[in-house]
Amino acid sequence: MRTSAGRSAELIETFRLRSEERLREECTDEVVAAHDAAPLGPHDDRTQRVLRALRSLPVSGKHIVFSEGPDGPWRVAQIVLGMPGNLLLTEQSFEDYEVAMRYIFTARVAELQN
Repeated sequence: MRTSAGRSAELIETFRLRSEERLREECTDEVVAAHDAAPLGPHDDRTQRVLRALRSLPVSGKHIVFSEGPDGPWRVAQIVLGMPGNLLLTEQSFEDYEVAMRYIFTARVAELQN
């Protein structure tokens, strides 16, 4: 027997799947090129929508830029709930913040496409 909670869960899953599909379609080569050209912005409407959607994904498992000092170097970290500090530092390290941002964006797009 269907319950309202079960139906709500169905609708939430349908919405999530459709949102991910729309995000995949909007994440074109032009959007990637626009972000690569100016990771800090300003961005055109489509690029801004893609960035907003990527930023609103669940926090657990998300890759972020982590500063090891006031002006870098910048490391890639992954938010892992249950780890000390809920953060897992990776080996990727960058001297330039914008290069680190490009790396994170590329990683998030790759995760989205898989």
